[in-house]
Amino acid sequence: MTDIGTSIPSVTVRGPQAPGNTAALDPVFTVSDLSVFYGEYEAVRQVDLSIGNREITAMIGPSGCGKSTVLRCFNRMNDLIPGARAAGKILYHGEDLYGDHVDPIEVRRRIGMVFQKPNPFPKSIYDNIAYGPRVNGTKGKMDEVVEEALTQAALWDEVKDKLKQNALSLSGGQQQRLCIARAIAVKPEVILMDEPCSALDPIATTKIEDLMQQLARDYTIVIVTHNMQQAARVSNRTAFFTADVDDKGERHGRLVEFDETSRIFTNPTDQRTEDYITGRFG
Repeated sequence: MTDIGTSIPSVTVRGPQAPGNTAALDPVFTVSDLSVFYGEYEAVRQVDLSIGNREITAMIGPSGCGKSTVLRCFNRMNDLIPGARAAGKILYHGEDLYGDHVDPIEVRRRIGMVFQKPNPFPKSIYDNIAYGPRVNGTKGKMDEVVEEALTQAALWDEVKDKLKQNALSLSGGQQQRLCIARAIAVKPEVILMDEPCSALDPIATTKIEDLMQQLARDYTIVIVTHNMQQAARVSNRTAFFTADVDDKGERHGRLVEFDETSRIFTNPTDQRTEDYITGRFG
């Protein structure tokens, strides 16, 4: 890597989207024949997809189908799990993300992560944002770095007068936006979000969804969500996963269908996709 050592319900989908264009024209990630193992267990089997530059890609599907496992492959978070390994290829701008020369720490700087539950550090709001830039040796005025990140995360106006307060004093929705600000403070290219709204109320969820659409002007975003309406509202493309059960009773996550979000929700090509979207299973 360069420089890295019944009928389908009516939904409103994000646009514009060209019909029939299932492959990203300007891919940030190209995934080929990806399988993920935990020891001998194959958790995810033979995934192929591409993630477009400055698009929002949603991953949907029932629990245990491998969505989060695939998401964590994009910044090599699975490396931290003993016995986990990935087979196949994930190319990041054409370079093998799992190549011997690639530094996983640099990968995680370029590809940020926001988790299901807000996890601010037990520090001030200011220090939460400044932590990453300080570790990375960011030059320049830290006050400007902090303000820019909080502004991008649509949080600056709410916290600018209490930057020295403990971040844990913020509401759940504010904490999640703080975590997004913390992720973008180190200037990543990609933001991964693993069910970022599952612990939030509807008002906070709406703010996060609005924020995602604003951030997609500058960042590539991949989101795992159980909320199909959320996927329909915010994403350009949607990947539907399910889990097959083999003759040993083991579940293996599989990608069933990947397409523009409008087509997935209004005219899917696979019956399993339609069954999930219409609530017949899952």
